[in-house]
Amino acid sequence: MSFPLGPFPASERLRFRLPSSNDAGFYLKLMNEPDYHRFIADHGIGSHEDAALYIKSKSLARFAAHGVGLWLVELKETNQPVGVCGLVVRKELEYPDLGFAFLEDFRGLGLGKEAGLAVLDFVQKELKLRTLCAITHPENTRSANLLKKIGFESDGQRHLTEIGATADYYLWKLRYVEAGLS
Repeated sequence: MSFPLGPFPASERLRFRLPSSNDAGFYLKLMNEPDYHRFIADHGIGSHEDAALYIKSKSLARFAAHGVGLWLVELKETNQPVGVCGLVVRKELEYPDLGFAFLEDFRGLGLGKEAGLAVLDFVQKELKLRTLCAITHPENTRSANLLKKIGFESDGQRHLTEIGATADYYLWKLRYVEAGLS
């Protein structure tokens, strides 16, 4: 496996980096929070070993296959991991999917918005992408509102075999593309 060495997204308060097996404790906590199970998935992560395997076989495998994935997001000031944010390439979706999840203790502080905007900035400047999508559980109004705040627009629903469910679907497009100035 080879992984991108950078650049990665960045923001005023947040640092983005590749996850490692040393982050297993963080992943174990994040992926077992009730909202993670309810709105994202229960991946059966019950131990540090399960989390380390998930990091290697899922998170890092996405970076190896596509050059992007869900970066670990940590506070610059303390190096404390607070969430994940980045792009998921899905066979069933035409565009890369902006994904994010933050520990409950760090929600409502503007970190999700800051992380999402940092990824959008990275997507424009480094990846030169013009369109992204995002999916949310239909009952996840908090994530839906965040997506709208950072410029995504609702575009119906999609049933995804990969997740075994119907999700609300959102699109983000560079505005100059829509205006015909590209």
